[in-house]
Amino acid sequence: MKILAFDTSNKPLSVAVVSDGKVLAQMESTEKKTHSVTLLPDIQACLKKADLTAQDLDLIAVAKGPGSYTGVRIAVTVAKVLADTLNKKLVGVSSLKLLAANGDKAHILVPLMDARNDNAFAGVYQVNRDDLRNIIEDHHTSMAKLFESLQDYNQDQLEFINATPRLQELIQNQFPNAKIIMSENSLPDASKLAQLAENTKPVENVDDFVPTYLRLTQAEHDWYAKGHKDDGNVSYVEEV
Repeated sequence: MKILAFDTSNKPLSVAVVSDGKVLAQMESTEKKTHSVTLLPDIQACLKKADLTAQDLDLIAVAKGPGSYTGVRIAVTVAKVLADTLNKKLVGVSSLKLLAANGDKAHILVPLMDARNDNAFAGVYQVNRDDLRNIIEDHHTSMAKLFESLQDYNQDQLEFINATPRLQELIQNQFPNAKIIMSENSLPDASKLAQLAENTKPVENVDDFVPTYLRLTQAEHDWYAKGHKDDGNVSYVEEV
């Protein structure tokens, strides 16, 4: 199976082309450029290096969030357009699950994305038959509440992944014996995304596939702050 996989849900950008488990081409970037500018050229470069055309692909795999609102939207939009126009299967994988793939399989894995003000996007994963199983669902939480949910686990078995310096400080104060992998040492890897995608059910309807944000966007927050209600029908975007 030939898979194009990419992740733009955070500052690093990762693109890979994988065929039957073999990485044919991969590009990583941490440059301060917008992913909207670099993603498509990187995809084209990887396909060229792999000596494949887009039509040769069997599956498009994308990290669907959570993460940067803009970054997640870019990746999901590109993935949907490619899957639809090329008539290829599409798989979305949690961006936190992708980070968890960087961890030690023997540990309880806690991938993080710093959401500021001592909050984070977090999930808790455990390896089960060579697959990562979500034992606490991905969610947006305060670090204090996350720590409460982890109290029943042996801290020697906990491994926090993608910690910023501030999150590292909080973790060490609560779980001094836990393992911590810092952000610079746990960059998302699109080749691992391709591997995860092989064991993930493709989306049934490409048009219905949406990013996973796990919290309101600022526009939605402002909309509801003005007293508008979520009735399931009215858009939060006001008419001008």
